[in-house]
Amino acid sequence: MPTRRTSPRRSATRPSGLYERPPEPMFDEVDDRPGGSSLAGAAPWLAVIALVLAAAAVGFVVFGRLFGGDLTACRTAAWTAIPNAKSLPTDWQLSSTDLNANGMTISILGPVPPDSSTKQPAVYASITCYGDAAAAALEENRTAAEAAGSTVTSRTADGEAYDVDNGVTGSRTTLFRVGGLVGQIADGGSANESDLAAITSAVAAAMGNKTAAGTSAVNPPDAASGSEEPLASDDGSLEPTPSSVAPELEADLPKSIQGTPLTISSYTGEETMPATPTSRALAARLRSLGVQLKDLQFAQASDDTYSIDITVFGFRVPGLDPAKLKTAVLEAWLGANQPGVKQTTITLGGKSLLKIDYGVDGPIDYVYTTADHVIVIDTADPNAATEAATQIK
Repeated sequence: MPTRRTSPRRSATRPSGLYERPPEPMFDEVDDRPGGSSLAGAAPWLAVIALVLAAAAVGFVVFGRLFGGDLTACRTAAWTAIPNAKSLPTDWQLSSTDLNANGMTISILGPVPPDSSTKQPAVYASITCYGDAAAAALEENRTAAEAAGSTVTSRTADGEAYDVDNGVTGSRTTLFRVGGLVGQIADGGSANESDLAAITSAVAAAMGNKTAAGTSAVNPPDAASGSEEPLASDDGSLEPTPSSVAPELEADLPKSIQGTPLTISSYTGEETMPATPTSRALAARLRSLGVQLKDLQFAQASDDTYSIDITVFGFRVPGLDPAKLKTAVLEAWLGANQPGVKQTTITLGGKSLLKIDYGVDGPIDYVYTTADHVIVIDTADPNAATEAATQIK
């Protein structure tokens, strides 16, 4: 699923959506929330596990040697692992951050294009505290990604750093760990290999080990020939054509916010679920309810120009009780049942929504449920949230 973006992250990859923003794919996704996150609309997203994620959410009080069993220390390390701006490639800059209960999603923007027809390069990084579950999470994610048909290529001799290439979304996600922290770097093809390698190294350094991410064996930085610019496809476009598998669900999302048109796309669970940590956790929960991922419909509305801070997600599973879908989204994808996360029923835009406040600076999630689907509004702007609530159906 496409991944969730940060302001102008999501300006997260919110990553752009679930994905991998979104990937969004879903999950986009770095994301990133308690039990998972949502780097989402961003480049099709980041990933890290099914069963281990669920186990990590249940047993988060058990931590590894690096943090001496201290949950606060582990989370703090993730929250402060912001790369040094001076270590980024020329003309790249830190754009925004999206804090969640167990980590941080960071959007990093490249050189501003000379004209509006060219999309500004963007890379999304997610750093999440998994404690003792970090190594197992990476291994489970590798297994799940391969089972889903993605190509997994090791970046280090021990295999604890690797690239996941998703043939469906055309995205690549790099995963690695430093102690109890798991790092994920998502790019949809907009950054050249040298810049992507430098950004990955900078994030690893911020996590405590500059070499932890290893080196890409898929397209090493020195393997590029001629121009560093990515080659355009025959139709002149570097971006995949937006998917639309659930037009009815797309119609229930807002079309524009504060005068800015939103890009809306939809996917099946099979296309998006392997993309991010939160999406994997949601996939595991849905499977436990007897849902096949191909039956999950996921839609996302986000601002591709990153001028406004909002991403709206829609979930629908034909035949599944919406109350069960809502619980799955709240607990597995948003981590709303974690200690310290506050849930409040409010009226917004004339509708009753559940407000999910993580108690930290950053986006707040608003959950709306109908007899057919579940919609999540993700933004730090209360005015944008109200406008979106007015439009959703």
